[in-house]
Amino acid sequence: MSNNPRLHVRVSETNLRKLRRVSGDHGVNMGALVDEALTLMFTPPEKRPDAAIVQRLERVEDQMEKLETSAAFQTDLLIEFIFEWLRQRPGKNPFETPADAARAKSELEALTKRVVERANPHIWN
Repeated sequence: MSNNPRLHVRVSETNLRKLRRVSGDHGVNMGALVDEALTLMFTPPEKRPDAAIVQRLERVEDQMEKLETSAAFQTDLLIEFIFEWLRQRPGKNPFETPADAARAKSELEALTKRVVERANPHIWN
């Protein structure tokens, strides 16, 4: 038996059932469960056991957002590079017609639109 002070409290039937169930499932005294719950409740958020996990998760989410932004930016640059390379390649293709050029332009615009729609909204909006 511990020398902890005794405290009598009233709890709702619902919470009492939950407390009894958790106590029985884990073989822990109900007083110890309430004491642990109060300890966690009065512990500042940054000192709680899950704080380190939450902070790491936030860092991972930030890194993922940076990667998505970077990938979208690099995709945009690649499309621009390919377009300029095709536009500036030496010589004229004798088989190319104005209709071919118009079709190529519309296909490039459609490709760009698809890439932009998939890209990170922080870049395009």
